[in-house]
Amino acid sequence: MKKALRNVLKSLGAKKALLGEKQLCFAPYWRVKGTVYRWIFGKDRNEHHVKELKSKHLDRTFPAYHGIDLGLRTLGIRPGALTLPFFDRTRMSAAGTVMKVDLPLKDAVNPEAMIRDVGLDETTIRVHFERTRLVGERYGVIYFPFWIMRLSMGSDARILVVDAVANTVTRVLTPVEWQDMWADRAQNQPAVDFGNVAFIAFKCPNCGWDLPLNQFDVVHLCRTCKRAWIEQGGRFRPVKFEVAQIPGNGKADTIYLPFWVCRGQIQTNGETLKTTKDLKTFINPYALGTTKKTEPTPLRFFIPATRIRNILAADKLAAGVTRQQPEYQPSSIDRLEDLNALGTFLSPRTARRMADLLLCSLTPAGNRTRQEWIKHARIHIHGVRLLLWPFYGQRLFLRDAICGLGIQKGTLGLAG
Repeated sequence: MKKALRNVLKSLGAKKALLGEKQLCFAPYWRVKGTVYRWIFGKDRNEHHVKELKSKHLDRTFPAYHGIDLGLRTLGIRPGALTLPFFDRTRMSAAGTVMKVDLPLKDAVNPEAMIRDVGLDETTIRVHFERTRLVGERYGVIYFPFWIMRLSMGSDARILVVDAVANTVTRVLTPVEWQDMWADRAQNQPAVDFGNVAFIAFKCPNCGWDLPLNQFDVVHLCRTCKRAWIEQGGRFRPVKFEVAQIPGNGKADTIYLPFWVCRGQIQTNGETLKTTKDLKTFINPYALGTTKKTEPTPLRFFIPATRIRNILAADKLAAGVTRQQPEYQPSSIDRLEDLNALGTFLSPRTARRMADLLLCSLTPAGNRTRQEWIKHARIHIHGVRLLLWPFYGQRLFLRDAICGLGIQKGTLGLAG
C-alpha cells in the first residue's frame, strides 16, 4: 500500500500528503461460469476432410453496478484462486458500505461477446461449417472490497479508490469528480430486486431423511425412500430416474455413472429423424440394412451427467453410447443404498442444450451433405430421464457393462 501511495504522490507532483478518512466499500460483480464448445468441419492442409472439437472453460466477471467507475472492469482470475466466503450482509454492513446490484443479468450478459473473447477462433482448418455454444452457465454475484481514501495535500485533495485485495490504486479523482460520479449513479434505474433469499432444509421432502451432500451435485438421491430430487425455484422437485440392469450376474466393483437420456426428434428442410433407425442411417447412410423387423424405437441422446474433467473424453463417451442407441432393462432399486453411484453434475437443462453439440459429434467429417443438413437442424426434446448406467473397473479405465465403451478413471477424479 505504501508503494502505491508513493506512486500517486509522485504522479501528482506532491512531496507530502495527509491520509484522511478511509471507508470500505463492497462493489457487486456478476460472475458467469460455463464451458464454450466449438465444432469445426473442413479440410486440413493436406486437403483431408477433418472435424475438430475445441473447448474452453469460461469464467468471466464484470461490474453489476451503474453510473460509477471504480477502475476495475474485471476481477481476473482471483475468484477462482481465492476462497470466497458466503454473503453476509450484516457482517459486511458493519465493516463498510454494501453497494446494491443495479444491472440486471439479462441486460449484462452477452453470450456472443463472451464466446468471442474465449479465444477458440484460431485453427489451421479451412472451415466449411462450425458451431459454437456456451453451455452449463452458472451465475453468481461477488462483492469485491475497495478502500475509498481521502488524500489531502495542503489546500488540494484527491479521492483514491484502492483495490483492497491487491492493495493497488485503481482511480485517482478530485472530490468534485467523486461527487458528480455518485450523483450520476443516483439518477440511474433502481437496484435489482432479488426477492427473498432463504435457505431450504437439505432433507428428502418425502421421508424427511438427510440427503447426501456433495457441492457439485444438482440431483440428490434419497437412499431411504428411493427418490431423486432437484432444487428449482427454492424447493425440491422430483426427478424421474431408473437404474439399468447389468447383463449376467454383474461384478462386485460396479460403478454407476449418471446419464441424462433425452428423447426427441431432429427436423430440418421438411425431413425428420425420430427413430433409432433414422439416426443410424444419418450417421452411416451406406450401411447395409437388416431384414429383422422390430417396432420403431424413439431416438435418444445419452448425455453423461457426472463431472468429467476431460471434455473430449465426455464427448467420446456420449457419442459412443448415442451411436449404439442401446436397449436396456430397468433394474430393481430395492437396494439403492448399496449402489456405488457417482454424483449428477449436469442439470437436465444443460443436457438438452448438449444434444445440439452431440449431433455434431455424430456427423461424419467427410460427408458435406450431412454437414449442410445439420446447419439448419432443430432438435426437439420430448422427455428427459436420469439413468444410472453400470460400469466395471478395468485397471485405469471404467468399462461400460452394456456397450463395452471405456473412459479413464482419472477424468472422473477416482482413485486407483
